[in-house]
Amino acid sequence: MRRRLFYTTCAIAAIVAPISIQSADAATTNFTDITIYPEETQQDILNLVELGIIKGTSPTTFSPKESITRGQVVKMLGRFLVNSGITEIPSDWETKQYFTDLPVTIKDRELLKYAAVVKSTSVFNGKPDGSLYSSGKITRENMALVLDRATEAMRGKSLVEIANYEEGNVEDIYTARTETQEAVNALNVLGISNVSNFNPKGNVLRVHFASFLTRAISYMAPEMVESTVTINAKDYGFTSFSEITNLDETSLNVDFSSSKITVSGEFAPDEVNTFMDWLDIQGTDLFGNEHFVSLDFELNENAQLQVYNEKNTLTENIPAQAFLMDSFTNVSVTSVNREPLSTNYNYRTVLPIKKDTAVNEIMALSLTGMRNNEIVTEKVQYYIDFAGNIVLDQAANNHSLNYNYYLSNSGDVIFKGLPVENKTFYYLPVSTDMNWEYAAFQDDKTIEEIFAFFKTDGTKDNFDFSKSKYVLLIDEDKNVYGVLNLSEVDGFFEKYSFELKAPANVTISEMYGFGDVFLTQQSNGNILATATGEEVEGSLVLILDEAENEYYYIISKTAKGYELTPYNEDLFYE
Repeated sequence: MRRRLFYTTCAIAAIVAPISIQSADAATTNFTDITIYPEETQQDILNLVELGIIKGTSPTTFSPKESITRGQVVKMLGRFLVNSGITEIPSDWETKQYFTDLPVTIKDRELLKYAAVVKSTSVFNGKPDGSLYSSGKITRENMALVLDRATEAMRGKSLVEIANYEEGNVEDIYTARTETQEAVNALNVLGISNVSNFNPKGNVLRVHFASFLTRAISYMAPEMVESTVTINAKDYGFTSFSEITNLDETSLNVDFSSSKITVSGEFAPDEVNTFMDWLDIQGTDLFGNEHFVSLDFELNENAQLQVYNEKNTLTENIPAQAFLMDSFTNVSVTSVNREPLSTNYNYRTVLPIKKDTAVNEIMALSLTGMRNNEIVTEKVQYYIDFAGNIVLDQAANNHSLNYNYYLSNSGDVIFKGLPVENKTFYYLPVSTDMNWEYAAFQDDKTIEEIFAFFKTDGTKDNFDFSKSKYVLLIDEDKNVYGVLNLSEVDGFFEKYSFELKAPANVTISEMYGFGDVFLTQQSNGNILATATGEEVEGSLVLILDEAENEYYYIISKTAKGYELTPYNEDLFYE
């Protein structure tokens, strides 16, 4: 998955540290042809010269009004990437031809060297025919695209992503090629370009490129802010932590113990409105039962980490069927901090639980209701955690709110893109697909008692759709996975499989299917796709190679069957 690209503090300091001009006269010491420009523009040029990124056309001239060539841009960005420590010069730069019109025997060895740098990092890809065309002028739209790619090479995050896909004020943006429009827009949103008429087809002057590059550098290598936040187990509804299950996917630095989790990182100020990461935490709740929480993190206005908390004080409903009751007649609520409260429920089928208690305050429920025309009473405790989740004192888990799980219309439980095969699942007819997000069956109730109450044997083959179109999925341990709403279809979806040809030149390490399909790699190298619902065509497929490079595809249906079609990854993240 996408990860933040960390780079050394010294490299950042070397790139972004301003080089002060002692006086206006000092600014004109070397280049006599830039004095007509504002001091800020002169500063931009001299900074880049001092950093070894840009050079003059002679010892005393910069030639600011000349159009910059593609070869000059290649050299500048190549020097920048190498000097910053982001990448190294490829070892084969003198033997491998990176562009079709740049033979390894070319006299301009500096161009050959830095062409290898920018091509190997995908900063500068050249013309469609594979040529560099180094003497050609670079257009303003192509410059925008190159700066966007250079930023992604530096940070693992493009200018388009940093701009958070906001719409800028570029009146002539539709005169730019489609592939460059997002980059042109990002330059405007981020203030790298400050004109409303960008002139995408125009050539870039050397003086303008110096200013563009200087402004872009603040996003390529920003001054990072350190931040640390501590998560104490008891504050977040845990007795203890046992595992963080997504450590391989998070960009955060994590120091883990059973009583607390320390989360830290370095963040750029421009990430304040776009950064989001999470930790999947397992442990023991306040009752001693297994507990799972996905904890989201964001940045405040000072680029400091904080837990993203959408806790609300709304009421959540728990169905009477979760307690093997047809309805409630009376509910009593008590706690050590409150007077007992008894309420007549008049045969209601749901129990409303208000989230107005203190965080982690243990509440005791005494529930009286009807079960097969008999009056019964059940008792259970619960508390409301930091995020407003209802945590019941029940050993069985409810996975409904765990984003790693997905229920397909075929009745399969999908976990992280693959069907769960080490569990036995049962299918119960319930009255609605609502209100089962927090409920689970009590510890003293057996699977047989649950089957008897719902009048079923729990098998998918014998599910009676004449009784209900809502299917509650549980396993042999009474864990709840959610409710399937099959009211618009006639029964479970009949699964079928088909083969997809694996993409050429991609060594598959991991695969993920988004939609009604899961994927497995076959011994012949191809992909076996299994459809578990109607949404197959158009499903997104993410493939990772051994270097964790991401490749995005769409499942398309053609006259020859299904096949993988390349997909723009930026559209996925957008």
